[in-house]
Amino acid sequence: MLAFWVWNITERHPRTDDATARANVVGIAPRVRGQISKLNVQDNEAVAAGDVLFEIDPADYQISVEKAKAAVATLDQQIEVARSQDSQLKFQIKAAKAGVERARAELKQAGDTLQRLEPLLTNGFAKADDVDRAATAKQVAAAALAAEEERLNQAQIALSALATLTAQRPGAVAAVDLAELELSYCKVVAPFPGRVISLNISAGAYANAGIPVFSLLDTRKWYVMANFREAEIRHMAPGSEAIVYLSSASNRRFRGKVQGIGWAVVPEGEIDFPPGGVPYVKRELNWVRVAQRFPVRIEVENPDLDLFHMGASAVAIMKGQGNSR
Repeated sequence: MLAFWVWNITERHPRTDDATARANVVGIAPRVRGQISKLNVQDNEAVAAGDVLFEIDPADYQISVEKAKAAVATLDQQIEVARSQDSQLKFQIKAAKAGVERARAELKQAGDTLQRLEPLLTNGFAKADDVDRAATAKQVAAAALAAEEERLNQAQIALSALATLTAQRPGAVAAVDLAELELSYCKVVAPFPGRVISLNISAGAYANAGIPVFSLLDTRKWYVMANFREAEIRHMAPGSEAIVYLSSASNRRFRGKVQGIGWAVVPEGEIDFPPGGVPYVKRELNWVRVAQRFPVRIEVENPDLDLFHMGASAVAIMKGQGNSR
């Protein structure tokens, strides 16, 4: 229908019959995948926020929770064993450090003895057997030092296992939390009060994560999308008051306020341009070319939830001119 003017004694009020009732629609998609084991709603049914809409078979996710908890329990046992050995390992490290220091001292002493005897051998003041024994003593001391250092290294590795296991625990606990969170996602609840729409499945269907199973009409807030001629919208502004009524109940008037005025529509003849959800408003009605019209979103303040339906035909009348854009 064409937009037209309605006059009264004091001022003119822009009016359009080209309006529809709207509400937000949200696709209800599970956050986990699986077979739908329970479907608790029917198409067009009214639901409250928090109502369980449907449930995904939780068996696989319960197993994941048990597996993650078992991993934490195993890790806790390993930590407990490592902690019980902690004092003994610290003593072993202390003893190993002392052994390393002793072996270093013995190696130094053996090396010094060999250095003193080797020059004396050429002058005949020392026997070859004495030099050989000193060289052997140095080799034995070097081997003893290597053994003590290895002992110290092994004790330090054993002690670091406790720190390693302890550092792994937060990750294991997080895995349990994630598994429990995914298990909780098996129950899909209504995020707000509304009405179920486009429900075309039954229990037993397979649901994929992120893909809507049906939609939920948000009945908390209704608005009317009214298309006004471009010459009229300059008299409107956000906050301007309006009166709307539905074609199916023309005797009921509802107050509203302009929430916003469309700043873009697809140019005539370019239905596919540009992408991104720009609205398309036809300029030709009944073979008559008219001025371009822009959508004006009017939020309804006192909607009757029994009367308002998504897409219902409506009439919008602006009460005041508001501020110029």
